[in-house]
Amino acid sequence: MANPGRIQSISRFSEIVEILCERDSATSRELADEMDIAKSTAHTYLATMEDLEYVVHTTEGYSLSLKFLDYGMIERNRIRVVNVARNTVKQLAEDTSEAVYLVVEEHGQAVYVDHVLGDRGVQTHGRLGTRMPLHGLASGKAILAYLPDKRIEEILNRHGLPKQTSNTITARQTLYEKLEKTRERGYAVNEQEANVGTRAVGAPILVDEEVIASIAVAGPANRITRNRLKDEVAGKILAAANEIEIMMQR
Repeated sequence: MANPGRIQSISRFSEIVEILCERDSATSRELADEMDIAKSTAHTYLATMEDLEYVVHTTEGYSLSLKFLDYGMIERNRIRVVNVARNTVKQLAEDTSEAVYLVVEEHGQAVYVDHVLGDRGVQTHGRLGTRMPLHGLASGKAILAYLPDKRIEEILNRHGLPKQTSNTITARQTLYEKLEKTRERGYAVNEQEANVGTRAVGAPILVDEEVIASIAVAGPANRITRNRLKDEVAGKILAAANEIEIMMQR
């Protein structure tokens, strides 16, 4: 049943964007079949979006335009922590030789807003703009651990605890225990919960006791061993987070 509080045309616009993002491109017939609407209706939406420059039409069908990139970069540049943390993110990548990510929470999901690859850094799913469930990421758990209890409940009620690997936390009580552990030591760990073979450590960035972002180091599990994580990487990431916090208060 449709949500009576939603405007149908905007909901359909959003659905089309999501479909084109997943499929790369689609014809009006393919879009109509997937959305269960008339081909003429699908064509009207696509033609309107083309006129407004939100899609481009090629021989393969319709695909999203770079207008979304422009909007996304404008909004990213408005996030103060992105600009403040840039040099720290670069330095942490150099110091660890791994991939470093800066993450914020939006609509209950983790959003990657910056990343730098160290000399041996391996690119995973964390490209700029990627949205991921918070509970499967070190950066995500670092944020969740410092959100108010009510906000945590809202996020879990909305998104649940989807399973991404055999190690993903899927029970709320287990997650709460991990978040408590995160608060005790100051950092969170991702034990191959989002990607098999990848281990990560993340720390929150707190300003006036409010979590505004998190920073994480990720890499192959056989290189970021538990011992290396505890003895070396955790200290470096806590120092980096603290440095960003200090700069954010200027």
